Amino acid sequence: MTTALDSLDILAQVIREHYDLGRVDKPTVMPAAHQRRHRKLVVNTAIGSFLAKTYKRDPFVLDALRFQHRLSDHLATNGIPVAKIQRTSKGTRIVEINTWALELQEFVEGQPMIVSKETLAISAETLGKFHQICRDFPRPERDTTMWRFSEVPRQAFATLYGLAKEMGNVDEVNQHCNRIALFLRDAAEALSLENRGRFETGLIHGDWHSGNLIFKGDRLSAVVDLEFAGDGCYLEDLSYAISNLCVRTTMRPERLAKRVDELLDHYQRYRTLSYYEEAALYYAVGVKHIATVSYQIQQQGAVVAGHSAAEWMERLATQVGWLAERAQKVRFGK
Repeated sequence: MTTALDSLDILAQVIREHYDLGRVDKPTVMPAAHQRRHRKLVVNTAIGSFLAKTYKRDPFVLDALRFQHRLSDHLATNGIPVAKIQRTSKGTRIVEINTWALELQEFVEGQPMIVSKETLAISAETLGKFHQICRDFPRPERDTTMWRFSEVPRQAFATLYGLAKEMGNVDEVNQHCNRIALFLRDAAEALSLENRGRFETGLIHGDWHSGNLIFKGDRLSAVVDLEFAGDGCYLEDLSYAISNLCVRTTMRPERLAKRVDELLDHYQRYRTLSYYEEAALYYAVGVKHIATVSYQIQQQGAVVAGHSAAEWMERLATQVGWLAERAQKVRFGK
């Protein structure tokens, strides 16, 4: 990217030149946004507010962005709310300048999903509908057996374990670690590459969590961030959803059961899980959950979501214990 991209005044001028928006104010960095692969800025204009995203002007990046735009159109046509992509004065949806590119999305008013019975049902039905309506949607090929969180990173988990021993009772931490290790042993078998061939694949969102589900009250305003959408295993999306929306914030078995049952019941109104998928699902959820916490501890330090490393070891051991019991019930009817 060039130094011009770092000047918000020049970025505003580029938007004025390429879009028919009337007044265009100087962009501001979007608060609390993940600036993962591109910058996100809020732009206020005479006709409304937009989210500006900048990208490296690379053929691979721009091809992926065009796929996201086609997918966004498809979702909107089939009743799933998304952030509309603003067209330029020439009718395109990407502005390309020197070494960088720009798109403008409608700024969706609302807040990230807060888990409740109503929002959980809506998010689950939307995910099921997403999988159903996109089953035959053209997408770039990729290896559907390789999930983003297909295994727990050893180094990140070792960091979590080490911090937990420093902060908590070593004997208790070791007990929690052993319980987690036994779960991961069984998960490795259930989610082996050989077994993954039994799971249905199709177009997935790839990052289904509360931050990408924008609600206004109990109404879903938009599903956002299609950056990871593509060919994949439906269990990957489901494990993201259950880990983030059902498991992460509670250790209480009755609440875990209520949330997970609510999500799966509403998801399966659109797509029914096979026996093999259901038997492996709880292991996939656990692996994703442990991997996420391990990464976040490594990146953020000793406290994540208000809990220390020692507290997370206890939480993870309790949560995966419940997930293991669920998996056993599916497999053996216990």
